[in-house]
Amino acid sequence: MIRKVSFSVSAFALSLAMPAFADLRPVDFEKASRPSKGFVVLPVGRDGALTGLAKDADKASDGALSRALDLAKFTGETGQTLTLYDAGPFEAVLLVGTGEGLQTARDLRDYGAHAASGTKGWAKPAKVVVPDAADVALDATEAAIGARLGSYSFGKWGAAEKDEAAAPQALIFLSPKAADAEAAFRTDGEAIRAGVTFARDLISTPSNIKTPEWLALQVQEEFAGVPGVTVTVLDEKQISDLGMGALYGTGQGSTRPPRLVAIEYKGGKDGDAPIAFVGKGITFDTGGISIKPNDGMWRMRTDMSGAAGSAGAILTLAKREAKVNAVAVLALAENMPDGNAIRPGDVLTSMSGKTIEVLNTDAEGRLVLADGLWWAQETYQPKLAVTIATLTGAVVGALGREHAGLFTHDETLATMFLDAGGAAGEQLWRLPVTEATVESIRSDIADVKNIAEQGAAPGASVGAAFIMEWVKPETPFVHLDIAGTAWENAGRPTEPKGAVGFGVRLFDEIARKYEAD
Repeated sequence: MIRKVSFSVSAFALSLAMPAFADLRPVDFEKASRPSKGFVVLPVGRDGALTGLAKDADKASDGALSRALDLAKFTGETGQTLTLYDAGPFEAVLLVGTGEGLQTARDLRDYGAHAASGTKGWAKPAKVVVPDAADVALDATEAAIGARLGSYSFGKWGAAEKDEAAAPQALIFLSPKAADAEAAFRTDGEAIRAGVTFARDLISTPSNIKTPEWLALQVQEEFAGVPGVTVTVLDEKQISDLGMGALYGTGQGSTRPPRLVAIEYKGGKDGDAPIAFVGKGITFDTGGISIKPNDGMWRMRTDMSGAAGSAGAILTLAKREAKVNAVAVLALAENMPDGNAIRPGDVLTSMSGKTIEVLNTDAEGRLVLADGLWWAQETYQPKLAVTIATLTGAVVGALGREHAGLFTHDETLATMFLDAGGAAGEQLWRLPVTEATVESIRSDIADVKNIAEQGAAPGASVGAAFIMEWVKPETPFVHLDIAGTAWENAGRPTEPKGAVGFGVRLFDEIARKYEAD
């Protein structure tokens, strides 16, 4: 939980309590049996089909449920819901469509999220009948994870704490393997919830609070005492002394200096190289001297979503005691346009010694990642390095908000990440980096320039090509551009409107693949 903060802004002091966070929906588990009264959630197949325990519940209601489905013309399409009250012996029934049947963990998580949202405000705990998914061992565990993720709310600043009497009622998931489902949920499920919630909280925090220093402090506090985790924070002097001119230069226009944060988790074998997640952490992005238009600039508080997802992933791995070594490197800066800010046409020298002609100060995420990625490789010699960033508007134009952009020259890694994204419910789509794209960022006065000339190459691929300049030949590498997937405008079942925390679930899936080796 993010804490109360107090600090000075300009000539006045600002003290703000964090929002009164909405309680996540409590969950419990019971051995599966026929629901016969009270509050229940039932799955309904295509054309209103009731099977298994849902069919038994209909018998207990003397057919009241099936008659209501016919009258409401409820088709049972996936995600469709219908609420009935005083239906036979049941005080309330939520019917949730499952279409042709649920197949994956993602399907079950969506089902659980629909159960949570559809029963919000119910006066008593509700028993949830969980449909079987062919490829999932513990269906109820996945549904419960979805309920927890889907009931997230950041809350409102200055809101009073909730009355305990108004706390949400529990969802009780029915499973033939209730004990196993609960054990898996209390470890893996709650670990995923913790990582996603931490990332969403960080992303949602306003940027007058969320300075690079503040974000580094939140990481230190969140991971204090967590077994196997070491947090390292480099301040602006250390960043400068290490020659990180790209990271330092990005933040030099702000009164709030940059930070580099490393969260190292050791759960694998001693000496085994870690997986490195390197996240863009621009705590607010005006565009600098190349200032952005006003429309939607408020959302630039989310420009550190890559760093938040990386930090959240390490929290998940640590909470579930993953048998893998991993590190998150957060490159944190605020991009502001004052008299000290870098200008278009300036040349910066990165930690590697490679020089950068800055043609556009609004292409700053790739600058901080260049130094963050190089430092991660120098410090940890990772077995895999992944950069994750809200990097380009171009990737949104190419892929919309359903998929993040995936860039890699490694076919095996491409397949691994595409599969992991599907399993986690964080979809990826592979995009190219060609020789022509690489040539488009060659500079006349430096080694590279941070953008291509207008129209010379696709923007998302240019950003990836730039970052790849800092990948060592021996380092397996993937870049993720999450500009379209970091913030949810309308809301999805497990991703309420607002910050998504994209990357936490994906990176957990990637870690599991390395654990299995």
